Amino acid sequence: MNVAQKTDICIGCGMCTAICPSSAIQMQADEHGFLYPTVDAAKCTDCGFCIRKCPISALPQVSAHTNVLTGYAKDETLLPASSSGAIFPVLAAEIIRRSGIVFGAAFDDNFDVIHTAAETLSELATLCSSKYVQSRILTDCYLQVKKALADGRWVYFSGVPCQIAALKNYLGREYETLITQDTACHSVPSPIVWRDYAASLQNQYSGKLTSFSFRNKANGWEDYYIRAEFDNSKEFRQPAAENPYQRGFIKGLYSRNSCFSCKFKGIERCSDITLADYWGVKGIQPKAYNPQGTSLILLHSDKGRALLESCKNKLQITTAADSAFTFNPAVLTPIPKPARYDEFWTGYGKKPFDNLVSACCEPTKEELAKERWNRSLLARAIHRLTR
Repeated sequence: MNVAQKTDICIGCGMCTAICPSSAIQMQADEHGFLYPTVDAAKCTDCGFCIRKCPISALPQVSAHTNVLTGYAKDETLLPASSSGAIFPVLAAEIIRRSGIVFGAAFDDNFDVIHTAAETLSELATLCSSKYVQSRILTDCYLQVKKALADGRWVYFSGVPCQIAALKNYLGREYETLITQDTACHSVPSPIVWRDYAASLQNQYSGKLTSFSFRNKANGWEDYYIRAEFDNSKEFRQPAAENPYQRGFIKGLYSRNSCFSCKFKGIERCSDITLADYWGVKGIQPKAYNPQGTSLILLHSDKGRALLESCKNKLQITTAADSAFTFNPAVLTPIPKPARYDEFWTGYGKKPFDNLVSACCEPTKEELAKERWNRSLLARAIHRLTR
């Protein structure tokens, strides 16, 4: 058995291509744009190494105790370019100060999202802010991480939780100079849907994209909007709640299938640090609120705790409330597969994107019935508590 036979649960990390001793595996996109392994039978020796290393088959060991904190960067100039509280650029800059190297997701020249390295503060800026597309990790990226660690350099690797698990399995051992940080993940959307959406904007504005932000905070962290700039000086702006790409992403209409049964949720994780938005902080913990972004910081290891401690003068940090995850459930549980998931893909490319997303975001009769039932249960529970 090899990884090509496990496509229903494959996370698309690409680690098997880097680990295969026979170079028999390549990643190829399916009809939805998601990468899956294909195996060259002439090269494959059926050694089973890819299966034994696959993070789905062999989940890395998770932490035993996690500290849950909240905070944001004291340097207000860092906040606008970060999705939430600008914790990542502060921690990553400390690694660069140590002559280390930082890996994370960035747009390439074609606005595809890939994992790349940063060794300077200017390069680090390209890794900041969320990219709501599945990032591709090339074999060279895994090799670059391993070489930097072998050379004794500090490495900070940022990714979604399954990518951290893949890196851990690839390396096969702990390194004192490796810091892994996962970002709380809603799900990973299809690269082809993103590519088509970006192309449609370029056609609409008769220009080539020069910048794109999924989380522009000019109106504040909670009221973020989509912003794109083009080489003809034109600009596109739209509230995220009204943007079809964002709406479809939040609904999960074009998320990877494995996201709906994600094995990497929960408080305890295999990474050193988890970063997330602290949605609802204004009501839950008002003194921790910053209108330009407040982060949740989960410290899973002594290495993570030590790195945060080394940056404490640059951060405003406090312990998070017990109810901190109330409005960010994606930290703890996978999103449900949308009832109209197949309907979306059946209509994709045949119907106008905006119309298709709007139609597929409408709840089905079954979903409406379930919602009414849940409301009824909640009302009964409240009645019992208050009578």
